[in-house]
Parts: sequence; structure tokens; C-alpha cells
Amino acid sequence: MRDLRKLIPYLVLILGAYYIIYNVSFIIFNIKYLAFLPQLYFLNSRYSGSTDILYGVFLLLLYSGLKRKTWTSWYAVQGFLLFYVMNELARVSHILIFDILGISISLFTFYLLWKYRKEYVYPPTYMLSTENLLALSSLVLSMIYGIGGSLYLGQQFSPPITNLTTAFYYTIEVMTTLGFGDILPVTNAARLFTSSLVVFGIVSFLGSVVSVMGPVIQKRLEKVVNIMENVEFSGLKNHIIFCGYNPIINLLVEELRNRGIPLVLIVRDTEMATYLKNDGYIVLHERADNTHVLELAGIKRARQVILSSADDNYNLMVALIVSKLKRELNLKFKISLIVTSSKNIEIINDFIDETINLSSIVKDYLIKNF
Repeated sequence: MRDLRKLIPYLVLILGAYYIIYNVSFIIFNIKYLAFLPQLYFLNSRYSGSTDILYGVFLLLLYSGLKRKTWTSWYAVQGFLLFYVMNELARVSHILIFDILGISISLFTFYLLWKYRKEYVYPPTYMLSTENLLALSSLVLSMIYGIGGSLYLGQQFSPPITNLTTAFYYTIEVMTTLGFGDILPVTNAARLFTSSLVVFGIVSFLGSVVSVMGPVIQKRLEKVVNIMENVEFSGLKNHIIFCGYNPIINLLVEELRNRGIPLVLIVRDTEMATYLKNDGYIVLHERADNTHVLELAGIKRARQVILSSADDNYNLMVALIVSKLKRELNLKFKISLIVTSSKNIEIINDFIDETINLSSIVKDYLIKNF
């Protein structure tokens, strides 16, 4: 029995293939023979529709998650198997021998999953963001509301909704506003329920589309922006690169721009990067302790790199990377450090060409006027 746990992913794989092959066979059989053999209406009425094929595809997608023993795949498969078995038992008068086989394998798989449930503890490969989770939850709750309401008010539709598959089909039809008209609400209660389901469907589907497509669109825009930045940076030469930003260099960068000296600001903070971009500066919203970022900023063609962050540890990391690049590529730019205090300067001094100590400059200025 110990090795039975290894069978679980393969049982789910078999079930997925079974649903697809079985129901595709029913479609082909009905199309080919039903017009000539009306007495096979029993088989045709047993067939639940192409949604069973989607069940199979769903299980095939969950196979890899079960192999990795993720808790999300465990919950998904358990819920699906319960839904499938209940759906099959609801049409008990139309159960065939192959249905009994599918139910048996499903129940056995359910038992094994429950028995070894403590092993499914790993997080999913792709974690959903809060927005995606809310959108998915809204969609699922709307579908549960639609399926439950359709079954509860089943006799108030024409034709009546008497099983889970038809309820699922009607829910999808209404939520997506397709409106085929093959199932109609014939009472006020059914009409009110259908109207509310339309509203829930529009809201949940729009939310899902926005949450899924939003990041995709954002990534595409980022690619376009990256291309534009590459073009912008490729033309820079003999420029100054500022690694980090703090208010003490504000007047300096403004004066350099007024004199027409090209410069690039590498800024970590999102708000500050946006502000500087809007103000017309060339800004890389990245960390400067990254070789790729420095190369994108045109460090091979720069005349000076200024470490201008208020974070000494960050300046040290950048100094290490910049000095390594300078040494390995035999570059000629100057590495400068702007600081407001003398603390930790000794460590960074080994990797830079000059230090601009603002506190020392202020002290010297004030002393000479006494």
C-alpha cells in the first residue's frame, strides 16, 4: 500500500484521458448513427455535452501539480472528483458500464488523496496576486450561485434544469451573456434570478479579464519602453552616470542639464524615478549594483560615474561592481563618491577615484571665514 501514493498523479492522468476519449467517442457516435438509429435515444440523452471534455483537460493540467505535491492541486482535484461523482449519480437512470468504471476510479483516487493528504504541502508554482485571487474567487462564487440557483429553480425553466451539467451550461451561457435561448426562465422568480446572474457574470468576468490581461498588457508596454530606452541610451557618450539619488544632488543634476551635459540617473525608488522622468531626465528605474543595468546606461562610453545614494552599503556594492567593470574592460571613466559624512568612507575609498565629502566642504568654508 505504501507505493499507492505514487499512483495518484497517474490515476488523475488516466481519468483526464478517459473523460476526453469517452466523450469525444460519444460525439462521433451520435453524429454518425443517431439519425439512422432513433432507438439509441437512451444513449444520446445520457450524454452530458462537451463540458465533460473540459473536465478531462482540467485534470490533465493538474497532473504536474500532483507530481510536485502542491496543496492547490490537491484541493482542485478533490473538488473536481466530488463534483464529477455527484453529477454522474444525479443521472443514475442513464449510467452505463463505462460510467461505473469512471466513478470507481474517481472514488479510489479520492480515497488515496485523502489518505495521503498530509504530503501535499508545497506551494503552487505560480502564486496568484491578491487581485487575481479576488477576481478568481468572484468568478467561482458567481458560478456556484448560478449552478445552485439553477438547480433550485429548475422546474421554473423551459425545458427544466434537472442536473448539474445543464445547470453549469446555463450558468456559463447567462454569465457570458451569450443567450442562445434554448433554456428560458418562465416564472418571475426565475427571471429575477437570471437577471441577477447576468449582473454577477459581467462583473466577475470583467474583473477576471482585467486581472489576467492587465499584467500581460503591462509587460508588453514595458518591452516597448525598454526598446525605446535602449535606443535612447545607445546614443549617449561622454556622459555622467549617477548611481542613486538623494536631494543633495538636485541642484547639481539641474545645472548639468542646463549646461547640456548628458547624464543618466539610476534610481531604485519608484516614486522618485517617476518624478525625475516626468521632469525630463533620462532615468533607469533599476538597481545600480547590476552589471546589465550599468551596461545599459552606457558605462563603456561614460566619462564619470558618481555614487550618489544616501545608503553607504548600497554605495559600497555599486563601487565594487563599477570598479570591477572598469578594471576588466580597461575603461577610463572616473568613479566619484558624494557623501554627507565621513562614516564608512575608508571602506569605499579603495574602489573609487575621488570622494566629495559635503560635510568637510561646509566645514572648510565656514572655518576660513572665521
